[in-house]
Amino acid sequence: MSSDPPTSHPRPATAVDVQVRTLAPDRRLVTVRGQLDLHTAHGLADALEPLLGRNDQAVLVDLSGVTFLDSTGLTCLITAYRTARATGARLALIAPSRPVRTMLQLTGVDQVLDTYPSPEAAPH
Repeated sequence: MSSDPPTSHPRPATAVDVQVRTLAPDRRLVTVRGQLDLHTAHGLADALEPLLGRNDQAVLVDLSGVTFLDSTGLTCLITAYRTARATGARLALIAPSRPVRTMLQLTGVDQVLDTYPSPEAAPH
């Protein structure tokens, strides 16, 4: 019989890193890394909202570093798409990771959102 106390393995906190970079005066690259879920999607929404308010703006969202996407993260992307349509901004997804691609395909959102393999491949 072991005398070691039981150990707990807490679930790691979800985290997302969102960085915005200017590629040109009318073109922004938003790089997302980590888990995009109920606890973190607001970070992406907060970054996208001011960028999508201008009709001359192209916003490219690099999702290559997203390790998990749930329905809240998906809703964030759909909301961004709707905002872009309403304001005349352009929104495109760049290099979605496998988990993101899977969710987009399962929900049919891949038929609505434009996706490109790299920022350079997206139209200017």
